[in-house]
Amino acid sequence: MSLIQKLIQNKLIQKAVVVFLVLCAIGFAIFPLLWALISSLKPETELIQAQLIIKHITLEHYNDLFGLTDFAKFFTNSIIVGIFATFLCTIVATFAAYSFTRFTYRWNLERLSLLVYIVPPVLLVIPIYLIFQRLHLNNSYLGLALSHSTFMLPFATLLLVAYFRGIPVELDEAALIDGANRIKVITNIILPLALPGMVATGIIVFAFSWNDYLYAFTLISVPELRTIPLGIAQFSQSQYMEWGMLMAAAVITTLPMLLFFLFIQRKLLAGFIFAPIVEK
Repeated sequence: MSLIQKLIQNKLIQKAVVVFLVLCAIGFAIFPLLWALISSLKPETELIQAQLIIKHITLEHYNDLFGLTDFAKFFTNSIIVGIFATFLCTIVATFAAYSFTRFTYRWNLERLSLLVYIVPPVLLVIPIYLIFQRLHLNNSYLGLALSHSTFMLPFATLLLVAYFRGIPVELDEAALIDGANRIKVITNIILPLALPGMVATGIIVFAFSWNDYLYAFTLISVPELRTIPLGIAQFSQSQYMEWGMLMAAAVITTLPMLLFFLFIQRKLLAGFIFAPIVEK
């Protein structure tokens, strides 16, 4: 056996290689956020210097962001729209997933729902805009939330279908035999068991709504209703690029979601991977 083969079979070297590759992936993923954080803390005179070392730390860009712009309003708008979209999409996807896993249909509606993603999102913007214009839903929280939930509904439904299949159908049948109707079965038995999957799905929907620019740019024209992506885009439309404020906005936009995902990552993975274990 050659020396190279011995080194390859060495478990310590294998672990070292795996750790090195993981660290490289983490570094590649976190480098943009680290660069934005460092740039947001640099004075205006040091921003043109392409280096990670900070000579003087300042919070002037954050003060300007909240003092000279409506970023706080953009932040609030994104939260409101995200909560609306998450609530609407999760509720409808939950009942749709329950229907797909408990009833038999002539066509495979699960696969048909995926046809939505064959069409690029930009092609759906114009029909949605025209429909919402007639319904007077443009320039409203509800209209933007509906557009987000509509686009994410097939994806959320398929995620919950995989989770609902882990819940035994015998639970429904036993409850129906005992005299409960279908609504009571869903609310009292199925929803408590499916809550982890619903939470995980809702987080994905909220993240999409939080980062959406296309639908917000199309449906929102009132400055008071702009979300964070629209607000950040304003910083690059002037003749002078506000790099400091742009980096500060990027940090404030990304950091809450990043910390939130790190805090609930185990519950999030459990919601996707582990179906409820119920003894038959």
